[in-house]
Amino acid sequence: MKIALAVFFLGSVCVYGQDDGMMAAQQANQQAVQAGLQAAQQMQQDMQTAQMANQQAMQAAQQAMDQMTISSQQSTINMLQNTANASSSSSCPGPIIGAAAQPTFTVKPGKVAAGTKVILKSASHYAAIYYTIDGWAPNESSIRYTGPVTINAETHLQAMATGPNMIHSSIARADYTVDTPAAPSLPTQPLATDGVLRKGTALRLMTGSEISSHNAQVGDKVPLLLDQEIQVSGSVVIPKGTPVDGILTVADPAAKYYVPGDLVFEVHSLNVQGKSIPLSGGETLEGAAARRPKEAIIEPGMAVTAMVTADTPLKQ
Repeated sequence: MKIALAVFFLGSVCVYGQDDGMMAAQQANQQAVQAGLQAAQQMQQDMQTAQMANQQAMQAAQQAMDQMTISSQQSTINMLQNTANASSSSSCPGPIIGAAAQPTFTVKPGKVAAGTKVILKSASHYAAIYYTIDGWAPNESSIRYTGPVTINAETHLQAMATGPNMIHSSIARADYTVDTPAAPSLPTQPLATDGVLRKGTALRLMTGSEISSHNAQVGDKVPLLLDQEIQVSGSVVIPKGTPVDGILTVADPAAKYYVPGDLVFEVHSLNVQGKSIPLSGGETLEGAAARRPKEAIIEPGMAVTAMVTADTPLKQ
């Protein structure tokens, strides 16, 4: 009887022990499931937050693009309005209709008698002709043709035409020599001052070295030299040959389809006596336009004129 009770008691204890273990396992399982659900919910919330941030960023980018488009459209409208206003206020309104016809010369290049007169013409209606005789390319600041050009010495005649609603023509060239002994060149006269180099005074310069549009670059220095003495009370204060600063502002090599090389430079300053004398001026040179267009080449000794832009005291 005692043995049976003992067995029953042990069995009851075993059953109770098994029930407690199962309950603990179930609780642990429920806690794990709950933790997983919470993690999934947090992940879903994070994804929703990221999606909202992405949508906001896309909306901001779209607004920025819309604003840029509006600004661009407004700029285009303003440009067109300005163009229309300029066109309506111009004395010769209308669209560009092409290039003016290249000028022609009535005298072929080569050796001519002193006093030979060369007439310049352009086939373009109402065209104005501008020309140079010093080797530099003409522009609308050059001499305007109003009558025959008289050849009395070696002359490098270049001319271009421009007209209403036209771009300027290609440049026509003719080199003339005179069939008489050349007169001896006179030395350049010194420039006498009262101790101040006045604003508006013209200075004669010359180029100091060769520059070709084939390999020149914008920003390259253009070696220039003062081609006259500057004096105060008869004493030389700035000698002939003093360097002058110049810089290339255009340097385009020759290209196919009749496009010649171009060089444009500006004169900046004459540096002497520890000070910089500001100057203004510059020149343009264009190569010949032909089936095989040529480079523009600045040669040493070409004459250049510059203007003093501010009163500058000189030391004696």
